[in-house]
Amino acid sequence: MKNLIKALISIVLLSVGCGDGNTAEEEVIPVTVIAVEPSVISETVNVPCRLEAGSEAVLSVSVSGVVEEVLVSQGDSVLAGERLLVLRTDDLQRAMICDAAAMLTAARASSEYAGCNLQRAVKLAETGAMSADEFQRIETEARASEATYRQAAASYNASATSAINGFVLAPFNGIVGRVMVTQGNRSEGPLMSIFGTEVIRAELLVAPGHIMKLRPGLPAVFSTDHFPGWIFQGSVVSVSETADAVSGLVAMTVQFTDTTGTLIPGLSGIATVSLVTKENAVVLPGSTMTPVTESIWEVAVVHEGKASMRRVTSGIRNGNRYEITQGLLPGDSVISLGNTLVSEGIPVRVVEQ
Repeated sequence: MKNLIKALISIVLLSVGCGDGNTAEEEVIPVTVIAVEPSVISETVNVPCRLEAGSEAVLSVSVSGVVEEVLVSQGDSVLAGERLLVLRTDDLQRAMICDAAAMLTAARASSEYAGCNLQRAVKLAETGAMSADEFQRIETEARASEATYRQAAASYNASATSAINGFVLAPFNGIVGRVMVTQGNRSEGPLMSIFGTEVIRAELLVAPGHIMKLRPGLPAVFSTDHFPGWIFQGSVVSVSETADAVSGLVAMTVQFTDTTGTLIPGLSGIATVSLVTKENAVVLPGSTMTPVTESIWEVAVVHEGKASMRRVTSGIRNGNRYEITQGLLPGDSVISLGNTLVSEGIPVRVVEQ
């Protein structure tokens, strides 16, 4: 009896082991996909920087006197023409003329700088390298600077003929920097500094490999940990034509316009310059791609319920995002989760898109 049972068990096991393998269902891999759609991608360079004032003036008078009253403190915001110091001198007329002359000098420098910016903007706009909104902003700044210069010239002429009080006035809208005098001091040498805040700039140093892509007019943004989530718009206003002989880096100046008064000289952060921007590009996250060579990758797409492996070529890279120049078309469904589990022809089931 025992021998019979052993024989039956052997027959059952043999029949199971010799069954037709084609009757087993083929495994279906669950995957998630992303639909390929036209997108925008930029090649950028990120540079740590410290902001500087677009305009700065160190105020002084050419006559000896006594500081009767200091009307402002370091960090105060002031408007053009606002009273900063009260002086008592033997020659109030000369003091007023010197104050007006300082305002005129600062206004002339600001107007010339804005005029140069406008000339560059005209050339960039003619070639289509600058948007209409950006050109209009620069043109408006140039007109405002010219108006300020004319006003400063008028103030200087008025001061040359009449002086009633010995006031030192703010030459432009800005922030009080260092105050070098207190009440009772002699008005000899520098009195205080004023930093303009309407235009803020930063000097950047970048690797020479970018020099062929750098040019005035490129868009830039500034971000800082002091204001998380805030992005301040700007643009490149000048680029050195050669690399620095000592550092081997290329210098460029980026200018940011802030009408809120948030940006101040000395603020540190990151300037991001967009070197090349492409619209209507096919863009994929790096997690969906398997490297084959330096610029060739393999991705998995869903085609008729099965995985299809594609070789693609990459272009611009921005962080973990890649421009795909060949191998994919808008509308393709690229496997984003489960792509490492599939191979050519494996049945897949899309569980999320």
